[in-house]
Amino acid sequence: MIGIMSGLIEALSHLPSQDMALRAGQALFYGGDPVRSLYVVCSGCLHLTRSDANGIGAVMQRATAGTLLAESSLFSETYHCDAVVIADAGVQRFEKKVVREAMTRTPALVEDVARHLAREVQRTRVRVEVLSKRTVRERLEAWLVFNDGVLPPAGNWRAVAEDIGVSPEAFYRELQRRRANAGGP
Repeated sequence: MIGIMSGLIEALSHLPSQDMALRAGQALFYGGDPVRSLYVVCSGCLHLTRSDANGIGAVMQRATAGTLLAESSLFSETYHCDAVVIADAGVQRFEKKVVREAMTRTPALVEDVARHLAREVQRTRVRVEVLSKRTVRERLEAWLVFNDGVLPPAGNWRAVAEDIGVSPEAFYRELQRRRANAGGP
C-alpha cells in the first residue's frame, strides 16, 4: 500500500509540515471539529471511528505507517469521525490551507490526490465486498482473492482480522481449521 500512495506522499513532502508524537489512547481530532490539517502517519496506528445512535463504534479507517489519515476531509469543513491513537504514533501534519493552495498551483498534485482518492474508493469497495460475507471462512476467502491469495506474516494477522471484521480468536480458529483440512492457510 505504501508504494501506491508514495507519489502523493512524495508530493506532500515538499510542503511545509509539522511532526507530531502521539500516545496510545489520545484523540487527534473528533467528529465535528473543523478540518485544519491533513496527516501522514509515519509510525504507529490510528483508527478513524464513527459511532451510531446507540454509541456502538465502527472503524472506518485503520491508518498505519505510510498512509494518509482522513484524506477525504481535505474537501470537508468538519471531520466526520474521531481519530484515536491505537499504538503510539508519529504523524506529519500539513495545513489544509497550504495543501489546497498548492493544488491550485500544481496540476500534478491534483492528479496525485485524485489518483489516491480513486484507489481508496477501490479499497473501500473491496472491503464492503469482504464484509458482506456471512462467515469467517467466506470473509477470509474473499480477502485472499483480493490479496493475491497471500496472508501477511503471522505478526500481522490481527490486522487481517480487523480488516475482515472478525475477532482475532475467530480468525485464528479459521486458520487452524484450514491447516487441518488443507495443510496450510
